[in-house]
Amino acid sequence: MEKRPSDHSDKNIEFKEGVPVSLLFDDVYFSKQGGWEESNYVFFNGNEIESKIKDDDQTVFRIGELGFGSGLNLFVALENWTSLQNPKSMEFISLEGYPLAAEILFTLNQSYPDKNLWFPELIHSYESAKDIWENDNTKNTWTYVWHHKTNGAQFSLKVYFGDIQICLPSFPIIHAWYFDGFSPGKNPDMWSQDTLNLVRQKSISGTSFATFSSAGFLRRSLTELGFLVEKKKGFGRKREMISGFLK
Repeated sequence: MEKRPSDHSDKNIEFKEGVPVSLLFDDVYFSKQGGWEESNYVFFNGNEIESKIKDDDQTVFRIGELGFGSGLNLFVALENWTSLQNPKSMEFISLEGYPLAAEILFTLNQSYPDKNLWFPELIHSYESAKDIWENDNTKNTWTYVWHHKTNGAQFSLKVYFGDIQICLPSFPIIHAWYFDGFSPGKNPDMWSQDTLNLVRQKSISGTSFATFSSAGFLRRSLTELGFLVEKKKGFGRKREMISGFLK
């Protein structure tokens, strides 16, 4: 058993206008104004997920996320899935090197009080898995399942705790990628060539991706790996974003 070093304690988090900010990466976990809409625009709609989970193919649809953070993208995807009449089952698979404390996660609820986000049972499940991992980093997964009210389909969550180069090889084949680590200039490991090579290994023809970043190195790397990359209008004040799919 190997104990996880405590290298991202709550001392490395500060709050600005009620939003948690990572001092290690000098970036916010979510935006208080427009964050929900941005996640929906960039990731859910950017990957055209609604049309893909409403078709007649009954295979499970898998979203792969790089950077779980506060769970915002999870809840946006879950709300969209729940609102559909007859969706297929979905798996939301993510990773997080620095899982947040419960009191920090609850700030997402405070920022979006009209949404059904972190509730006591879910927080307890998350904290239990986090505690196990912090004492034995070979046990690094957190899972939770929701059931659809109309057709019994499942929305299954799996989060891997730990370094991206350890977690990403454990991912199954992914149908849509959310590239949502802190910005490339502040968290280069999340956007490195090694990471993108692993992303390619976990993708199949037609696997899509979307990200708020439009950095030139990212476009070139994805293109070299066989992805068709398209620039699009960014959300709000952001001029550009990119999305695409594996040819």
